[in-house]
Amino acid sequence: QTIGKFVVIMLGVLMTLNNKLSITNFIIVYMYSANIFEIVLCYSSIKQYLVQYKVASSRIFELMDNGKFPKEKFGDVNLKDVKGKIEYRNLSFGYDKKEILHDINIMINPKDTISIVGSSGSGKTTLLNLLNKSYSVDNGHIFIDDIDINELSMNAIRNNISMISQNPYIFNLTIKENFELVKSDVTMKQIVEACKIAQIHDFIMELPNKYNTLIGEGGTNLSGGQKQRLAIARALIKKSKIILFDEATSALDNITQTEMRKAIDNISDDYTMIIIAHRLSTIVNCNNILVMDSGKIVATGTHESLMKKCSQYQKLYYSEIINNK
Repeated sequence: QTIGKFVVIMLGVLMTLNNKLSITNFIIVYMYSANIFEIVLCYSSIKQYLVQYKVASSRIFELMDNGKFPKEKFGDVNLKDVKGKIEYRNLSFGYDKKEILHDINIMINPKDTISIVGSSGSGKTTLLNLLNKSYSVDNGHIFIDDIDINELSMNAIRNNISMISQNPYIFNLTIKENFELVKSDVTMKQIVEACKIAQIHDFIMELPNKYNTLIGEGGTNLSGGQKQRLAIARALIKKSKIILFDEATSALDNITQTEMRKAIDNISDDYTMIIIAHRLSTIVNCNNILVMDSGKIVATGTHESLMKKCSQYQKLYYSEIINNK
């Protein structure tokens, strides 16, 4: 707009000096030029909004028409008194006709804790996404308490499985209100008890407003470890018998990682847990470790046994040691 005014003034001066434009008309042209520039800018803005609308509407209609993202399908079987037994039986799965998982067979008994390790792209997270029905099983079966998950209702799956990721989402509410979203009738005593088990209560009590502290959009006022421990406490309030950890400790420092480990140990006797571990140091004491490579389970056992018999596990372990130096 500034350049446009400069051009109008220069042309007006030249035309006035050459007697092709009177001073009066020059002033009129200059005054109205501002309105012309505003109209041009308004047109440009409208054009930009139309382009944004076109992109946004195409994405919305993709969801509404189920063209790109097919509607989730659930069964009608509800689970009561969930034990937490999980079984992957002859499971295969792929994206865009490319098979990612190959003939997976895993048995997890109630209140067991297993860890899954492997290089990036080996299929670890996909196993969890299939269990909570973020994706549908292509071939094979997944069972919860001996019932195929395709027969289970949405509530049976969503209410009994909690996933804690590397960066769990925290709502822009107070700490107390974040728990009330999970269970509307939760008591303050239940919240405090869950936070103590998750090793987050002491930190909350140091905040100015304690449990009434507003924690910001996405938990911006919390560190990664604090958000994860808060997510564990929410899972305890939710009383989901199956808790999935998707590389939840990968970005934590050693002190925070130790606190996170304590929180997991505090609930290990009451919940079925699957831990996808990026840092092997967090799961060396686990009784059952599954090693994945290229979508297959290549070995199972304790840390000690895997260090003796599994070259893939040895590579992962020594690679972590080298990276931490």
